[in-house]
Amino acid sequence: MRSKALPTLFAALVIVHDSAEAADYSGRARVIDGDTISIRNQRIRIAAIDACERDQTGLKDGKVWRCGVAARSYFGKMIDGQHVRCAIIDQDQYRRLVGQCFIGDVDIGLAMVKAGLAEAMLRYLPATHSISEVEYGQAENRARDNGFGMWSAEIQSPHVYRRAKSSDTSDPRDSQ
Repeated sequence: MRSKALPTLFAALVIVHDSAEAADYSGRARVIDGDTISIRNQRIRIAAIDACERDQTGLKDGKVWRCGVAARSYFGKMIDGQHVRCAIIDQDQYRRLVGQCFIGDVDIGLAMVKAGLAEAMLRYLPATHSISEVEYGQAENRARDNGFGMWSAEIQSPHVYRRAKSSDTSDPRDSQ
């Protein structure tokens, strides 16, 4: 009986150790795109937001506006050289960690939503999280009402853009 208990105890200790390690990530962050950062070579998707894709554009004041570049640039200026702390809450389908991240007490996902450079994306949050859905929703509504960032342009919602882009797998040879 004692020999069966040791593997079970060992497995429980590994699970506890792994979950404790994954609970927080902190360090100097590098921006990947408008909603993803890297800390110590670990990609972390910012929880509860969806920013324009890097190559996504729209129309702003009658001209092409590169909303993905604008989101990445704003995000980079916000966190450049800063110590970022992320509370990891999930892992997405691409095996990236998903976290609520902060510079000091500033929630950087919420800051992106307030600036109008990301939408609040609350539907994928796990059941246990500490993100204020009300605060994110109110921030998006204020940004939209004031025409900040993406709300001042004609663009597709980032998730709609990704879906359209992934379904656009037509082969140019089919039209010959």
